[in-house]
Amino acid sequence: MGILLALAIAWVYAETMVRLGREWLSSPDASYGVVLVAVAAIVAWQRRDACVEALRRQSHHRTGAVVLVGGLLLYLVGQLGADVFLARLSLILVLTGALWFVAGAAVIRVMAAPLVFLLMAVPLPTILVNAVTLPLQFTASRIAEGTLAAAGVPVFRDGNVLELPSASLQVAEACSGLRSLVSLTAIAVLLAWSTIQVNHETAGRGTTWLRAAAIVAAAVPVAIVLNGLRIAGVGLSSEAWGPRMTSGAWHTFSGWVTFVVAALVLIAIQRLIAPTRSRSTAIERAVAA
Repeated sequence: MGILLALAIAWVYAETMVRLGREWLSSPDASYGVVLVAVAAIVAWQRRDACVEALRRQSHHRTGAVVLVGGLLLYLVGQLGADVFLARLSLILVLTGALWFVAGAAVIRVMAAPLVFLLMAVPLPTILVNAVTLPLQFTASRIAEGTLAAAGVPVFRDGNVLELPSASLQVAEACSGLRSLVSLTAIAVLLAWSTIQVNHETAGRGTTWLRAAAIVAAAVPVAIVLNGLRIAGVGLSSEAWGPRMTSGAWHTFSGWVTFVVAALVLIAIQRLIAPTRSRSTAIERAVAA
């Protein structure tokens, strides 16, 4: 039955999955989806033994059937309303419901993290992206303005444009930090999940979940602040070495460095909030569990 159900889902969602894959590979704003799918696959593979053990306790559950039907109805709504996001969201819901119905709740608990990563891999709807991009641009501009002024660089901000003595620096949509915010949130979810796995025996359930929520919440200010500092760094580079530093290889490199630093900050926050006695990282211990 499980094989037939999987084939049916593949047939219904074939076009949705193809279009989703194309967007991941072609759109810079959705490229983080490839990484999240890879992380989901790695975590699922690492937890295969726990999944097999859970399968031994399998029991069909009506809740899984309800989630499955709900996902299919959401797909129908998405198709009728030409809403790509709803159709893609329904895919994750249908996968969850099918797995829940066929394999039982124990398998869902084991595979919860990979399913969450798959959910986060779905590109955000355009209406949400448009709603948050401009405020993020303004926030990053303000942070960069304050940092440059503190560094003694004359700067005038007009909306999302920074006027410097050497150049006019525009914080474009691609520099809003939305992509890094989504990617950092995914890393924060992974760290939070590892915190739950590692500390569930040494701390109370409520305390552990609060720590996990704090780690996820920390991703937002970390991403926003560091993106503003990155823009300020580009401005300082422009003043030191010329306007050519505002674009090209240096601009791309600074983005990668900022993301790595932000990830390290999140890891430091996790270790501060939920320290572990083992020398191994929390992620390694959780994935091996």
